[in-house]
Formats: sequence, structure tokens, C-alpha cells
Amino acid sequence: MKLIITFSLLLIVIFSSAQNKRFTYDYQFIPDSTNVSDVKNELMNLDVSESGSKFYSYTVYHSDSIAKIDMEKQLAATGAINIKSDMRKGLVRYSVTKKYPKYEVFLHNRILMDQYKVSEERPIVWKITSEKLKMGEWTAQKAEANFGGRHWYAWFTTDIPIQDGPYKFHGLPGLIVKLEDKTQSHRFTLQAVKNISSLPEDVFGAKEISVNSKQYNKLVKEYETDPTKGLQQMQMGGMTMIMKEGQNKHMKDQEERLKARMKKDNNRIELNKTK
Repeated sequence: MKLIITFSLLLIVIFSSAQNKRFTYDYQFIPDSTNVSDVKNELMNLDVSESGSKFYSYTVYHSDSIAKIDMEKQLAATGAINIKSDMRKGLVRYSVTKKYPKYEVFLHNRILMDQYKVSEERPIVWKITSEKLKMGEWTAQKAEANFGGRHWYAWFTTDIPIQDGPYKFHGLPGLIVKLEDKTQSHRFTLQAVKNISSLPEDVFGAKEISVNSKQYNKLVKEYETDPTKGLQQMQMGGMTMIMKEGQNKHMKDQEERLKARMKKDNNRIELNKTK
């Protein structure tokens, strides 16, 4: 209780100027463990307000904003929308939100046409070490934790007294400025800090389905087993319309492409969804 009260007072001081903060991280990751030389990069934002935070891909948010404007112009001009294949950019399609001061954590992600809000029940148990490091203008201290089937090393700074960090990570006595797993497959490094007026909303305003981790993991497994199942059926007037035989080959080819792509995405940030 004392920790929560202290943190709340710190937030009041930090946000007394009515300015929210944006922390931008460089995210380096290796999607395919069989091809470690293929390292991807994406800029990620952690936007923090007095009531919580949102972690998301700058690249995805920016491209979605442009795509929405383009589609609105098309609809106004022609009454129809032509979705271009290069409209949506970015590799990290999920986002993570946290609600202060209890740090309720939610993963937001899409499976086919459905957007899900997944509650995270697993605590992150940190072991803080005595090791310190100077990172730019910040003095950082090292901590370790096991989460999602990986062993993580975090460097946090009490110079920024916000107990948050990239992805689902939080709970240290300061902001996490660097985070990487033991295999160095996933690494987040703080690049910039700025004031912002407000946290961004979902560009397309998708209605979310709230589920717990167990329910979501089941949905993911079903999708990965049969990725085209949702595309093979079209709901119309409460009746299920099955694709015609001439389209079956196209669906089969698409299924093979999706499964091949998922096979190369074998080194995800969470290898184990239960611990």
C-alpha cells in the first residue's frame, strides 16, 4: 500500500504540468530462430499519462492513420473503397495498455476480423541486482525476471520515477530504459522522451472482445491450426455460405502461405503463455 501511495504522489508531481510523456524505444527482434542474421527493427512508443500507459508501434499507428484518411477520401469521391496491399506497414500489430495504480495489463491484438482485449494475470517477479550502468544521461540499475518462457534483463532508472516499461513489463522503482532476453532475440532500448497532449486512440475504433489469457491462447491455437477457416465461411443473414469449389484451390494456396509464414515466426516475444 505504501508503494502505491508513494507512486501516486510521484505521478502527481510528474504530470502536474498537464503533460503526458512519450518514451520511444528501438525494438530489435529476430522472428525466426533458424535465421538469427535476420534482425528486424521497429520504433515503439510507450505513452504515459496519470491514469495509465499505452505501448504500440509508431510505424503501424502512422501507416494506419494514413490508410484511414485515404479510405475516407475514396469513399467520399467514389462511394467505394479500394484497399491497397501496401496500405498497412509495420511488423508489430499488437499493443499493450496498463491501468494505474494497480497495473492491470491488457494485450490488444487481432485474429482475422476480430479485435481482442486480453487480460494478463501473471505477475512479474523481479530480482534487483547491485549492478549499475550509465546509459546516456541516466544512471540505470540491472534487474532480472522470468516471463513468457524467457529470462529477461532490465535496466531501470530512478531518474524517471515511473514504474513502467516496454511491452507488459513494469514494477521496478523507475522506468525501464533497456530490456533484453537472455538469447538477445528481443531488445528494447530507449531512444527519446517528449511531452504529448494525449494518448492515441485506436485509429479504426474497432470494438474489442474481452477475454482472459486462456481463452485467447485457445483462439490463437485454433487459428494457427486452420488459418483460413474464418475466410472459408461468410456469414449472411444468419446463414453460413461456403466458398464455391473453384475458390477452394485459392484458399488452399493461401493456407499454405500463411502456415509457411507462421513457421518462420517461431521466436516470438513470449514462448510460453502460461508462465
